[in-house]
Order: sequence, then structure tokens, then C-alpha cells
Amino acid sequence: MATFLLQHNMRTLEDVKGFIHGTPLAQVNPLLMADMDKASLRLAKARENKEHVMLFGDYDVDGTTAVSVGKIALEQGGWNLSTYIPDRYTEGYGLSQQGIDAALERGATLMITLDCGIKAHDLIGQAQSKGIDVIVTDHHQPGKELPPAFAVVDPMRNDCEYPEKSLSGCGVGYMLWRSTYAKAGLDPHDLDELLDLVAVSIGADMVPILGLNRWMVRQGLQRINERSRASLQALLQGRLDKGPVNLQDVVFSIGPRINAAGRMHHGHLAVDLLCTPNPQLLKDLGQNIEAFNAQRRLTEQQVLDEALTMAESFIDDVALVLCKKGWHKGVLGIVAQRLVQAFHKPVVVLTEHEGVLAGSARTADGLDLYQALDDSSSHLTQFGGHRAAAGMTLLPKNLLAFRQAFNEAADHLWPEAKRQPSLRIDALLSVKELSVELCTLLERLEPFGMGFPSPLWGLRNVRLQNISKPGQGKHLKADVVDPQTGDRVSGIGFNMGHLPWIEQAVDVAVHLEWNHFRGSQTRQLRFVDLQPHGQG
Repeated sequence: MATFLLQHNMRTLEDVKGFIHGTPLAQVNPLLMADMDKASLRLAKARENKEHVMLFGDYDVDGTTAVSVGKIALEQGGWNLSTYIPDRYTEGYGLSQQGIDAALERGATLMITLDCGIKAHDLIGQAQSKGIDVIVTDHHQPGKELPPAFAVVDPMRNDCEYPEKSLSGCGVGYMLWRSTYAKAGLDPHDLDELLDLVAVSIGADMVPILGLNRWMVRQGLQRINERSRASLQALLQGRLDKGPVNLQDVVFSIGPRINAAGRMHHGHLAVDLLCTPNPQLLKDLGQNIEAFNAQRRLTEQQVLDEALTMAESFIDDVALVLCKKGWHKGVLGIVAQRLVQAFHKPVVVLTEHEGVLAGSARTADGLDLYQALDDSSSHLTQFGGHRAAAGMTLLPKNLLAFRQAFNEAADHLWPEAKRQPSLRIDALLSVKELSVELCTLLERLEPFGMGFPSPLWGLRNVRLQNISKPGQGKHLKADVVDPQTGDRVSGIGFNMGHLPWIEQAVDVAVHLEWNHFRGSQTRQLRFVDLQPHGQG
């Protein structure tokens, strides 16, 4: 454990304590963010004048939680507002013409974009010219020029002195609500109860669990476990009865169900669920989202199977750019990530809708995806995102040119040394050292996530016993046994049931975690990779 902590630049007990707890809100002044003072004063003025404020957010987890947090915060503070989530298929990513039209129809004089807007120059200019002040809150990389909004609140601005650069889109909005409460004479601490939803956005959007994000996630998880709001209980599907909820539960239980609403139906269903206190309506909405999630899984598998077959035709490319008319746009991001895992290459997956190609991209370790897309953007209609994930649109006639340009950019930007998949082992241990005591220490370091992953332990020359393959042969369950001492720990490997050589001695990379089952807690290994002993 000391080795692991040293690798993360923690050399004293004070270092460890400071890191674990993160940076408290009280230590970071939101007014350091560029345009924050201007934006919060304008929003406070809107409350005073009883103006109609419209919140416009993206349709993913970050965007819908951002709108939900804003809706709850502003309604309880006395603002007059409405909310808008774009349709993934008819409007696409980011600020839309339909959104501007809706703001005009509703009589909004102030519109706040959440998790989007940083590149919507024309639409924002149009809204401003028609008497709607636009406040952009975003966390994506700006272009060379900022949009012509009333205010642009984005910690990624080059001129922004705010020290916490890695907030989620919901987190940026949350800073605006707190600052506005202070400007309006309200108590920002009244918004502490919303940190559970902010934590959901941080986990689902894969931003680093460091600094202020870490503090907010810890506070949010504490609220989920101690006094969970009914909407999150509905999404957790009884998970709270099995033991403490951690960030992985947020990522793999709450996030996909919220995303399913926008992927298979409409993102506003998620906002309705998160904001609605009516128990029966929550139950009905939760069931709807669960049904959409099940539908999403089936659709995802179908598209993935077709994409895996298609990828074989481009197997020699540095990056994969795959396209097929009829693929469901809502699952393209997930499919792209699955393809990255399968081929260890940057991946763009596209589908055609009404004469336009639209899709999602994910990257392999070592390639800045945003930079690669920027270098090939002359063939794109629009794109947006960050280093690890992005979305884009282009015309069908530009597909071949884009594929070539994107491959050239990836070849130039992606170091050769990063192109072979590898795992970084934090330490080699014996089976005996994977103890209850070590598991307890690890629990004190949580949450793990982007920027601070759970330690990856290596075991050499061990045997697997009591092997089973649950999930109709899809997964692998086995005891890891030290042949010299007889020490053993049970483990599970998801999607590892296909491995053919598990009867022989193996080297294993694992995470150590608690398994909660029927009120009891036992240590468990989660297999990350296995290989025959002696291969490396």
C-alpha cells in the first residue's frame, strides 16, 4: 500500500488525508471562474424581475443531471423557469435551432446552456439578436474564439484562473447556482443536498476524481447512502439493500439507466425522473427507463456484432472509422468503446440520418482524440468533445476523405509505444497478501475512478480452482490458489468465460474489493486480465 501511495505522490500521512478528502468547496472561490460574476449577477437579476429562464442541457447523463440540479436549485430559490433537452435524433448534440425557437415561444429572456454551447456561435448569436441573453456553462474545450454569449462560464477557457479545470458539465452549472444564490441573498448551503446528483454526473462523465471533484463525490455518495432521494433509489433497483453504494455503482447502475432515456426515447424523461417527488410517478418513470435500458442492451449488441464484422475490413488501419445506415444512433458511443477494448485503436462509429452522418468516437490510451479530430475537421460539419470521447457530424460524400485524414492524424499523434495494449501493475503480491486488512485499507482510499484508479495487483504462477462460467458461459468465476501455500481468494472475471487455457498455471491482474451478498461482506478479486504463466 505504501508503494501505491508513493506512486501517487503521497509521502506523508498529511498528504494521504489531504488527497482522500479532496478540496472542499469552501476553499475554492467560484468567482475565480471567468464570467462567473457577470453570469450570477444576471441570473440574480432575472429572479428579481421575474423573468422566464430556460435551461438547455445535453441529453446524456451529465447534461440531464445538470438540468435537473439547475431546475431543483432555481425553483426552490424562486426563479420562473422551464427546461429543454434536445432530441438525439432530430436535433443532435448541443444547442439546437429547435431549442432557440422553444425559448422564443416560451417568452424566455435568459437561456442557460448546460454541458454544451461552447462552439454554438451562430445559434447563440441568433438568440442574442432576438432579445435572449445566453449564459453558456460548459466544460469542453473552446474553439479559437468564444461564442457571442452574454457570459461564457467554462473552466477550460485560456483566460480562466479557476484552479479546478476538470469539473463535469453539471459541476460547472452547480458552481453557477451557488454563486447566484449568494448574489441573490440566499444561502448557498441550501444546495448541499444536490451533491448526490453532481456526484452522479462526475462518475458517469468520467472526469478525474481529484481535488474538488473528489470532495463532491465523497459528499454525494454519503448522501446517497444515508438519505437517498427517491429518484436515485428507483434507478438503483434495490442496490441500497446490498451494502454501501460506491462510485462504480453510480457508473454501472445509475448512469446507463439515465442514458437509456436519451438513447432510446428522450432525455427529458430522465429529468422528469430525477426532479419528480411523486412516488407513483417515480415508479412509472423508473420502469420506463429500465425498459429502455433493456432495449438499449439488445440494440447495442446487434450493432456491435455488425461493427466487429465490418472492422475486419479495416484491420490494418491505425484508427477505425465505421459507418452503416440503420445503426441506432443512441448506442454508437457504447459500441465505439467496446471496439476500442477489442482492437486497442481509436474508433469512430457513424450512422446516416436524413442525409447526414452522425456518430461518436472513443480513443485508446495515448491518443488525444480531440486533437486528432481537430486535425481532420476540414471534412466535418461539426464536432465536440474532449481527449477521450467526442461526437461529430459530416456529409456522406466526405466519409472517405475523413477516414483518411483521421487515420493520418492518429498516426502522427499516437506514439508507437502506446499502440500495444498494456496494463500497469501497481505491485506484485502473493495470494496471502490480498488480505481482509488490505481490502479495508483500500476502502479508506475510495472513491476510485478517472485520475485515481483502483490499484491493480499482479499475481504470478497461481492456479484457478472451482471454476464455473455464470451468465451462460459469458463470465468466469474461480478461486485463485497459491500452489505453494494453499492460500486462496475467490474471484470473478466479467466477459472472460471464453478463455481456453484456465486449467494451467496463470499470471493474473486483479482488483481487490468487497463483495456484498445477503448482508455479509467478503473480499473478492475482480479479474482484469489473465495469461498463461511465463508469457510476460
